[in-house]
Amino acid sequence: MLRVLTVFLALCVAPQMANAQAFWIDYGWKVEPQNEKRFAATFAKFRATDTFKKFNGKIWFNVNVADGTDPATHSFATVYESLEDFERLSAELAVSEDWTKFRRGLAAAAELVSTASYMHVKGWGEHPKDKSAFIGQVIQVSNPVGYMGALTKMMDESYMDELPGALDVWQILAGGPPGATHLVVFGYDRFSEGSNFTNKMSSNPQFVGSMMGLGKFRTTLGSVWTSSPAKFGPSQLSGMR
Repeated sequence: MLRVLTVFLALCVAPQMANAQAFWIDYGWKVEPQNEKRFAATFAKFRATDTFKKFNGKIWFNVNVADGTDPATHSFATVYESLEDFERLSAELAVSEDWTKFRRGLAAAAELVSTASYMHVKGWGEHPKDKSAFIGQVIQVSNPVGYMGALTKMMDESYMDELPGALDVWQILAGGPPGATHLVVFGYDRFSEGSNFTNKMSSNPQFVGSMMGLGKFRTTLGSVWTSSPAKFGPSQLSGMR
């Protein structure tokens, strides 16, 4: 019941808070080491098709660095400007032979172990499309309005000007860890940037106070580290900034 109520509240407030309703669907794959080249080659072959050329979003090809018990080793983080763009392309893919061959090739090289969908709520800092090291903080939000209000107030503080990368809040629409309602994604050039920033801010009383304030509205359930060696697609995702 808590999950249903929280998601309902998030759906009610997200349109008022979002810069744009970018939509993200994530496909998690378990790829054995001996199949990694075959897996990558299948994707490369699909990118050369006319079907892929119709794609107008952005795809991050991710390698999972640390993700707890999640069996996925790789993922395709596929982001569209809107849910409508995703629906339009999905209808075209349903009758595409290229898409059918692509899925068969992936299934022969790996195992699809998870899918999840997200809606963008709000973001700060540099654009995530330019980043390659991502830390995802999985959270359960009890009060979306209170949480976003506290986070926005924190991000408006001058000390947050030192944030070395991007911070984006995504609402979980479907899938994801049990009990999770949102995913906060930090994008950096290197993981050490985020670690060094957090270590420095840990001695800043204002930062510590703001973090405690966020704790009134959210519970952290876990975190995921992913590295993105390649990105594809024409979209600049301008609505996210």
